[in-house]
Amino acid sequence: MHKFKYLYLFLAFNMLLTACSDNIQDEVQSGFLLKGKLPVTYKNNVLSIQELTTNGLINIDTALVKPDGSFQFEGNIKEKLFCIVRLNNGDVLMVLDTNSRLELDVAPDSTLQYNLKGSKENDELKELYQMNGQFMQAVQQLESKYAQLGEGVPPVSVQEQIRFEYDSLRRNHVLTMRAYIGNLQHSIVPYFATNFLIPEDDFEFLSQVDQQLYKEFSTSKYAVQLHQKVEDLKRTAVGAMAPDIVLNDPFGKNISLSALRGKVVLVDFWASWCKPCRDENPNVVKLYNKYKSKGFDVLGVSLDDNRSAWIDAINQDKLLWNHGSDLLKWNSSVVKQYSIDGIPFTVLVDKDGKIIGKSLRGKQLETKLFELFGF
Repeated sequence: MHKFKYLYLFLAFNMLLTACSDNIQDEVQSGFLLKGKLPVTYKNNVLSIQELTTNGLINIDTALVKPDGSFQFEGNIKEKLFCIVRLNNGDVLMVLDTNSRLELDVAPDSTLQYNLKGSKENDELKELYQMNGQFMQAVQQLESKYAQLGEGVPPVSVQEQIRFEYDSLRRNHVLTMRAYIGNLQHSIVPYFATNFLIPEDDFEFLSQVDQQLYKEFSTSKYAVQLHQKVEDLKRTAVGAMAPDIVLNDPFGKNISLSALRGKVVLVDFWASWCKPCRDENPNVVKLYNKYKSKGFDVLGVSLDDNRSAWIDAINQDKLLWNHGSDLLKWNSSVVKQYSIDGIPFTVLVDKDGKIIGKSLRGKQLETKLFELFGF
């Protein structure tokens, strides 16, 4: 269950963009200029152009739509920004540069169809969103397919099929984005593409983007943020020594990951309020019972903030292994320590304390443990 910043980016902008690549003649003006024409139904409306951030929208400028539907934004910004103009039937997403000269033309129909002229990067952003729109449509079709099963937890075999189909869709989506982004030159758009990725799953790709673009865009806040993210993820990449985890168990007793050295340990980051985590628990219980006699153990690390809910979930799901939490939810020390952006999230640690797998669940986890222990 991913934190709000990722959910926000996926849900707020899953629309189809259309744009063209005509250039506007430069005007003698400092700062950015965005002008355009809307259907006359927008007359006298006040529009806003806002910066899109992981913490919400920040207003940059407002404009009054004239009786003929025309409007104009202008102002000064210090660097390229990802911004939106909110309309009644959707949001227009764009790259706004320090000296942008953009022109927006919106078609007078019920769906958001528009042309945004004046920027190569906005054309590239359009292509990226077309790719993501196709992926989101496929995911929605998958959700509709399995929604027919009704409420409740589906059988394990169905859960595995759902996960297999989703992973296949997502893998193809990431490969398509990699191929497209790899061909972009002198563009900040790849940084926006990283918002569609799960850092723990796509570390290799994020690292590649960082290596290729950081020198060129080192003063951009998007480059700085990704560079720091990659550096943080390196500390818990496969092959690195797992940082020790020291927490209290439900009874206030101190427990640690290092105390389990000599065993293969699945560090399972979860919470009582996380439905995907709870749905996965029966599979972890099955594998724990199967391999515990061969040197396999689990350390449950909860992002709960309610001790009673945490203990009740442990008992209800029959999780008979060590558990720890500081009951600080997303402010937990382990969130930064392991660069956690969402749960369920797992880290598999070998007998020497080295990370040998990440984000393993369901069939993937079962296959990995079979490789290590056999039957």
